[in-house]
Amino acid sequence: MELVLDYATDMSVRDAARRLNRIRHEKVGMSAQTYRNTVEREGAAIDEIIDEKCSECLRENRFDLNGELEENAEFTPEVSKYIDIEEIGLAMANLNIKKTHVSDYESEEITVDISVDDVGVKRQTKMRPRGETEQPKRVNNTVIHVENITGKYILNSGSVSGALRMLIGFLICVGLLKKHLVFFTDGAREIHNEIARLFGFANYKIILDWYHLEKKCKEQLSMALKNATIRNEFLEELTPCLWFGNMDGAIKLLQNIDGKKVKNLEYITKLIEYFERVRTYVPCYALRKELGLRNSSNVGEKSNDLVVSSRQKNNGMSWSDDGSHSFASVSTVYRNQQLSNWVHSRSVNFDFVPFDEVA
Repeated sequence: MELVLDYATDMSVRDAARRLNRIRHEKVGMSAQTYRNTVEREGAAIDEIIDEKCSECLRENRFDLNGELEENAEFTPEVSKYIDIEEIGLAMANLNIKKTHVSDYESEEITVDISVDDVGVKRQTKMRPRGETEQPKRVNNTVIHVENITGKYILNSGSVSGALRMLIGFLICVGLLKKHLVFFTDGAREIHNEIARLFGFANYKIILDWYHLEKKCKEQLSMALKNATIRNEFLEELTPCLWFGNMDGAIKLLQNIDGKKVKNLEYITKLIEYFERVRTYVPCYALRKELGLRNSSNVGEKSNDLVVSSRQKNNGMSWSDDGSHSFASVSTVYRNQQLSNWVHSRSVNFDFVPFDEVA
């Protein structure tokens, strides 16, 4: 069974079944369909155990089963600690920065870094009667990468709200919910809104991933401006504003752009609206980099690739909801080094994986 689940993380069901039969010296043995059903059954059982574990933590700490803190429940987060003011001042001097907010530069020793990423894989097409609403074209998975000074852990769910509910249960179990929580995300409105809804009681902040901010600008300006040369010249002015967290300056540049260079003003307007919406999530990336702090959600995206994309996004693949989520759950248990524990004791521990170990 350990090999069955191990192979499910990076092999097709046909190749995995064929290899297992070869190992067991069976000419017929397990079919690909039986192998798939076995993995899906184990993945569903893993989900059930983790859900029960998180639900128990939620109930015992006055959260409802949706992950919301009960009315009148007391919760006092720990006071945040930040990088020493002298170190920040030296970094500011090196970058010729005159003004900043100390709260933008958390001390990593007592901080929990959380990366949230959403991914969709192709959904299987099912025959439906004419006139029935067409099913969505993709199956969604949300993967969360949790990290502190001791190690890392991965969580997955079929929705953003489900993943964040699981995250609250996990943080309670490991005693980290009262710590300073720093979320690294892309610009997805749903993720930001759900974090605000479920973590309003906690000491948290959101940092918009630099890569996604820069990518958003490039895409919108490609649609807004007349050609690539004009776009690149404008980006040379805009990018430094964003890198230093100067959202007012970035918006002013967009508002004052030469109309002769614009082919579609609608995209300029949309980009300004986007800047207004995410401005509270945009720090001074330059100073954070100077201080050795993270600016990216790339570890979350890498986790998503390991758990979902690399296995489920190959050519010709399509998935049911149950199949996609179950295979992702098996991969998550494998990455968290809990596969043997699951097979032999039917349990999953919330133990951080040390950074020097492969997971």
